[in-house]
Amino acid sequence: MTKAKIREDLSRFREIFFREKYRFDQGNAFLVFLNFSLLVATLIRQYEFDTSYIKYFIALGLIMTWFLGYILDNVVKVQEIQEKILLKRSPIWQEAFSYHNRHEKRLEKLTEKLERIEKRLEIKIEEI
Repeated sequence: MTKAKIREDLSRFREIFFREKYRFDQGNAFLVFLNFSLLVATLIRQYEFDTSYIKYFIALGLIMTWFLGYILDNVVKVQEIQEKILLKRSPIWQEAFSYHNRHEKRLEKLTEKLERIEKRLEIKIEEI
């Protein structure tokens, strides 16, 4: 096997691995709610509450969890903060930003030169 083929296989494996990890994380997030529901049921039985209230406790827990998520999403803007942190930590994004900044500076210099040339041409046209 050549190095290129090995790299391609490793790259494909990495993509598959992280796609499956994402699916696992989504499933794990659901299991948190299931675990919470079972915890509420256990506590109600342990402290001998009326078991007819179990559905209300579980619903209240899910609503409060949703409300906390809503606050984190719309008020705190957790997703934006996470993205900023990830961008700062990623060497690929840092390289892309430095590439962008270099080209932006070059474009600014070229724009300044074009403006100077445009002014010179306006002066020469006025003289004619």
